[in-house]
Amino acid sequence: MFIQPAYRRSEMQEPQNWQQLANGSLIQACVQQQLDDSRAHCLNGVTLTLGNLAQQLNVSGFTLGRPVNICQTTQQVNDGNLISAHYTHLPIKNETIDTLVCPFVLDFAADPHQILRELLRVLADDGTLILAGFNPLSPAVLSGLWRSKSHPFPWQGRYFTHARVKDWLSLLGFRVERQCYFIEHFLTQQATETGGHSEWICRRCPWLSAGYWLVAKKSCYIKPQANKVRKERLNLTQALPAARVKQSANWHYEER
Repeated sequence: MFIQPAYRRSEMQEPQNWQQLANGSLIQACVQQQLDDSRAHCLNGVTLTLGNLAQQLNVSGFTLGRPVNICQTTQQVNDGNLISAHYTHLPIKNETIDTLVCPFVLDFAADPHQILRELLRVLADDGTLILAGFNPLSPAVLSGLWRSKSHPFPWQGRYFTHARVKDWLSLLGFRVERQCYFIEHFLTQQATETGGHSEWICRRCPWLSAGYWLVAKKSCYIKPQANKVRKERLNLTQALPAARVKQSANWHYEER
């Protein structure tokens, strides 16, 4: 559960909506709140959301037009802004997206490394990548050891610590600008307005919260242009016979 290969041969089932998650309304509200707080890190440009859960989020605050959503659904797609495609082969041109929103995509992915590489490819320079995932150190996820059969979501997925995901991002050239733990609930009971013991514990120990939040920027490296001034050099070996003889002598000396 904690130390396992990221790649998995078999495909995994992902939730189709927030209601399939335990306390889905609470998780959706927490994700929306984190999105609103992350607007300062996003550019007002083209926004791409990944997954069925992201389709139900409001991202109009940091996009110029309607956001484009990509999901792995087999149903007929009638919306022009909804694309059905595999996450590891996005039908998007290179460096055309300014903001990427991926809530709980890596948790239910068979090849999270390839997904991150695809996100790097389509993201423009200095673009923003927003990731949300379930925290495997939280009692909310640990309880899935015996609840995965009766409650498949979110305990049916695979979980990676936010430190491990940060290492993946750093290897790809991202720099993390904002990170935090959120969803102050253990998800085993129905959330209440007044909160409970799980909220009290998570506020004092944030690393026990059910989810983590990462906002990363794609690094833009400035490549210096080569000097285009051409300098005409005089070939002494062709112009002066003495220089050619001297150079030939040096070659014989080096061979010895």
